[in-house]
Amino acid sequence: MTPMLKHVIDIPHILHHNKMEISRIGIIAHPEVKKEFVQKIVKKLRKKDIHLYFDPIAAGKIKEKKTNVGDMRVDLAIILGGDGTLLWSVNELKSNPIILGINTGRVGYLAELKAENAIKGIEKLLRGEFFIEERMKLIANNRYEALNELAILPKRPASLLEFRINLDQEKIAEFRADGVLVSTQTGSTGHSLSLGGPIIHPEARVYLISPMVPFMREQAPLIVPDSSKTEIALLRKNRDAYLVLDGNIVKIIKSQSKVSIEKSKNNVKFVRFPKNKKKEDVDTNRKA
Repeated sequence: MTPMLKHVIDIPHILHHNKMEISRIGIIAHPEVKKEFVQKIVKKLRKKDIHLYFDPIAAGKIKEKKTNVGDMRVDLAIILGGDGTLLWSVNELKSNPIILGINTGRVGYLAELKAENAIKGIEKLLRGEFFIEERMKLIANNRYEALNELAILPKRPASLLEFRINLDQEKIAEFRADGVLVSTQTGSTGHSLSLGGPIIHPEARVYLISPMVPFMREQAPLIVPDSSKTEIALLRKNRDAYLVLDGNIVKIIKSQSKVSIEKSKNNVKFVRFPKNKKKEDVDTNRKA
């Protein structure tokens, strides 16, 4: 990662001084997380007066009562895994808790802590030595939310789709492409960047619409205000598509139908630790 890129994406969107009380914590784990690591986290948390909930995977590893992620009503969710686990968990959690990601996977750009620094980070968390960074989400059809991105992809592989983009009911683009990707500021450093899209500063009040391999390079990426409502229409007959949010297929979009996209009212709230380069500071994992 270049110094310029790191500078751009390390600046928080919204900061709050921490004054909150945490009494209920959910533990969510990737299947490959070792049970000894889960046990170590739980042992540290149980030294405080905190009620713990465990997703089925974490519960199975340490023989605790399980709670489905969607049923957790917690103040904080500690997510053990990589970015895939974190993105899935954020979209499953209904109570909008604050999120602490601990990277135990191969890709963990969104996680705050490395596995080897987890206990030190949790100690600082329990002392209240953290702040909250809020990141925007998108919502499609007033129902499906995404932290990183949503994509419209052809149901039949290697088939070309045709799109019309309306912004606040006014047509702004029409093109043919293999798909279209709509990204938040957070998602702008993911698949969107691989498509040649720009990196969006976390404080910019915008989101990004990127054609995926546009035919004859008909359309460049579009940056639009996050106060706007975007409508993407599938124009070709007999060309159904998938609506994919943060890597998960959520819906089949019928040909000649539309998808509405706008900023969600719900932000994702991440636990962050200050980076003051002091000896007692946590060596954070965060790169996004």
